[in-house]
Amino acid sequence: MKRLSLGLLIFIFIVSFFVMQNNIELAMNVTGIIGLAGILIGGFLKTGFISSNAPAIGNLAIIRLDETLNLSNTVLLIALPNFLGSVLLYFLI
Repeated sequence: MKRLSLGLLIFIFIVSFFVMQNNIELAMNVTGIIGLAGILIGGFLKTGFISSNAPAIGNLAIIRLDETLNLSNTVLLIALPNFLGSVLLYFLI
């Protein structure tokens, strides 16, 4: 829950900063990039984008790192509010 609220706090901070500058389109772009980059990094850490016949030696180190630090879930939960907020800004503008 802390990770999701941290992502929401980042989204609110970025949107409020760009609203004060009267540039909502840039806020939509920045939060969208944060969201998409987080989804891609989280997917890479979960090795969801690796094919089944890829060599497992390099992937084993990433899988062990993800299991010990739980990085993929952290990155995904921080990126999710930013991505959803960016989509919401797109439809509101």
